Amino acid sequence: MEGQAALITGAGSGIGRAIAVAFAREGARVGINYCRNEEGAARTLELVRGEGAEGALVRADVSSAQEVAAMVRELEARWQGLEVLVNNSGIGTSASPDRVAEIDEADWDRVLDVNLKGVMLACRAVLPGMMRRGSGVIVNISSIRGLLGNPSLASYCASKGGQVLLTRSLALDYARYGVRVNCICPGFVLSEMLAGYIARQADPAAAQRAFAAMAPLNRIGRPEEIAAAAVFLASRSSSFVTGVALPVDGGYTASGARDLL
Repeated sequence: MEGQAALITGAGSGIGRAIAVAFAREGARVGINYCRNEEGAARTLELVRGEGAEGALVRADVSSAQEVAAMVRELEARWQGLEVLVNNSGIGTSASPDRVAEIDEADWDRVLDVNLKGVMLACRAVLPGMMRRGSGVIVNISSIRGLLGNPSLASYCASKGGQVLLTRSLALDYARYGVRVNCICPGFVLSEMLAGYIARQADPAAAQRAFAAMAPLNRIGRPEEIAAAAVFLASRSSSFVTGVALPVDGGYTASGARDLL
């Protein structure tokens, strides 16, 4: 990825930060998007620069068409284009349980706006430049919940499942322009979102063991393992790969989604 310019949304922590650092290690210039976590994004920038790479902080709410377009214009002007987009921003809902009969409409809308509409907006902003150049790569970070579903996660599953099919649609529409589009479906990864959920349980240690036991590899994944998959899909090593939804889940989907939460 030497010399390539990449934008990673939601790069202030967790998987997004790990991808930013991994791209920097491969020689990419990294645009670090954040919305509220400015301190976390600044730390990501330090780590990117620590790898000897160029980085830039760009604030935008990915659910805002105007802010996303301005963010992309800023980076394209800075680096004369963007070769790689990683749509990593994502949220869950504050509703509990997240079931259709009970969920508040505003909670539903916010999850879909960030997780699905946000992906569309970022893709829409970068695609014209990629099409003009005749090349580009988009990697969307979905979830195993986009492949299998889960009780009491209706809005989250709907948004992540939408990402998978949007990925395939984009791959078909823009292959003729040399643009590849793939998505990664992480399993249980010890990011801030999962760590926070575990910490809220009555017995956090038991909860962590339960998550680990759901994967045949018998452990929780690390953000760096998702980042390694993103490097592969963003690099020339995957030049004949497009339209793929890649589970990185310790074998969870292969096991038949045992022990759904």
